[in-house]
Amino acid sequence: MRLYSNCRLFMCVLFALFMAACSQDPKPGTPEAAAASERLMRSMSDTLASSKAFTFETTERMEVIAPSGEKRALHFTRKVAVRRPNALFFELHGETDQGFDIAAYYNNRTLMLSENLDGKWAQTEVPGTLDEMLDDVMRRFGLPVPIGDVISSSPYDAIVGGSASGSLVAWETIEQMPCAKLNYADDFVEVRLWLPKSGPALPRRIEIAYKRAPVPLVSQLNFTNWKLDAQVTDDAFTLQPPAGRDPVEFGDLVSMLVSRVLPSELQVAVPGANVGIPAGESAAQ
Repeated sequence: MRLYSNCRLFMCVLFALFMAACSQDPKPGTPEAAAASERLMRSMSDTLASSKAFTFETTERMEVIAPSGEKRALHFTRKVAVRRPNALFFELHGETDQGFDIAAYYNNRTLMLSENLDGKWAQTEVPGTLDEMLDDVMRRFGLPVPIGDVISSSPYDAIVGGSASGSLVAWETIEQMPCAKLNYADDFVEVRLWLPKSGPALPRRIEIAYKRAPVPLVSQLNFTNWKLDAQVTDDAFTLQPPAGRDPVEFGDLVSMLVSRVLPSELQVAVPGANVGIPAGESAAQ
């Protein structure tokens, strides 16, 4: 009887050790970590790509360092609505010296931008899908859109692409949520992405470092309030222009808005206040 009891205890200990080993998080740099990274990225991408209409909110921090060494950290909040394949709305509020309050409306082939503090607005014709519109805005106006990766038709391709390399680099906790920290980089950007270890594979945080910007530039976005089954009407994606106000040139409005968030020295250092990178040359927006 004692022998049987000892064997049974021994088997229980082995089983417990086996289960503990199986439940351990993959160690960064191992094949298991690479497999976990691929699984999480694919799950996140498939979840967002299959959602025809969704909303989310972000709190954002953009850090810019001018050639003189002046460091400026800007803080924003954003609300976003997406309807695939060709509709986007977001409002962006910022804490700057001059204030920052804009809204963007994309519907089919028209992109409209509204500056709510003084009532200026502009519109321009763009391609008829989200992916093409984001590339067009980058190419024509040098304007990076940090949320572009997660709203694209394939977030996996937007982040990993054909040239980026990377994998799982750490396990960290974001607001009490255990997350895998993934890191991907190519010649133009480095993207750090935090995805929940379990549950819905929706981004909790993204950091984008623009390597080819004339000065160091990093954007961090923290995501909340994901709704993947949002009911969004056409009105949400169409701007009603202020009465009696004619539109201004789209590029002029973009330049004015960028000038509000960049240090004065940087505006001189960067012709046209263009801190973007050429479209099609990066795995991330």
